[in-house]
Amino acid sequence: MNQKTSDNLKEIILKTRAGSISKQDFRNRIVKFEEQIRDHEESVVRTSYKKQDAIDNFNGAKLEHKLGEGTYIRKITMPANMFYLSAIHLITHPYFVMKGSATVISEKGLQLIKAPYHGITEPGTQRILYIHEECEWITVHPTEKTDIEEIVADVTSKNYDHPKLKI
Repeated sequence: MNQKTSDNLKEIILKTRAGSISKQDFRNRIVKFEEQIRDHEESVVRTSYKKQDAIDNFNGAKLEHKLGEGTYIRKITMPANMFYLSAIHLITHPYFVMKGSATVISEKGLQLIKAPYHGITEPGTQRILYIHEECEWITVHPTEKTDIEEIVADVTSKNYDHPKLKI
């Protein structure tokens, strides 16, 4: 991570820790952070979720997709000592941390999560995660669709311009 990216991340952490960051300011800073890490040679940015990628490896993480009756279940196993930037979520859904620990930075602040843990993701949520111990994170999304790319398009957004995310 270069100095500019590191400084931006420190500023996000300081502001979220102090509780002095607005939703808009957090979004602006996380977009800038994503642009900075996207340009880093070791960054891997996920752009596709093909159905045949039932198990996929990217940036050291293992991603698994499962379909249940009316549900899409995604499990990501992330190795220790890595940063991850989550998608921008569009729907309210549960998540479960089954193994490991991570520091999570979001507009709601800074949080250390240790397995076992569960929570609810709200629309507009995007997180920066620092993985302390290998972490298994599972999300469950309601859907009747069976095409992974279509499901991901329904439950996440590539940017904050989506109508459901207006502040």
